[in-house]
Amino acid sequence: MEEIQSLFDAEDSEGLVRLGTELFRQGDETQAFECYRAACKLGNVVAMGNLGYCYQNGRGVKADNRLAAYCFERASELDDPGSMLKLGDFYFHGKGGLPKDRQRAVGYYLRAYEIACAAAERNDTLVADLCYRLGICKKDGLGVDQNFEDAYEYFQAAAETVCCDAEEGDLHAQQLLRRAEAYMEECESHF
Repeated sequence: MEEIQSLFDAEDSEGLVRLGTELFRQGDETQAFECYRAACKLGNVVAMGNLGYCYQNGRGVKADNRLAAYCFERASELDDPGSMLKLGDFYFHGKGGLPKDRQRAVGYYLRAYEIACAAAERNDTLVADLCYRLGICKKDGLGVDQNFEDAYEYFQAAAETVCCDAEEGDLHAQQLLRRAEAYMEECESHF
């Protein structure tokens, strides 16, 4: 596609990401993937995370968890909290050629949480997803010492963060809210 080459030649990585996102919305996942790959070559961290997503889910390219992990790792090195969450998930479950290492997963979740909360434009969905994962780890003692009070606080933070979106009909927010509230009750039974 000429437009991709033109943006690449102009070193407009943000333009490539915007074009890739638009192509993705239009259903042209193959060209979207090419946009993200070109932007990635220019060092765009968002493109690296998007490329990881494409590889993980087989969107515009054959699914490959090893390449997804590689992309998430590169983006994590540049402090992309969304990629840190995904990389944490890969370590949590032992995917993409990475060993199952829940302690390392928690480390990625915590670092991503710090970065996401400090961001000028906070992504509430990302923050809630991270709180939920940290709550699970604390509740079950996965990669960290079990602590029901800390777990409760993470679940409460997740619930509070998605409450408005859930009320507005966001399905992901509604599901996260229900699960977080159920786990809050479970944690309370251990106080």
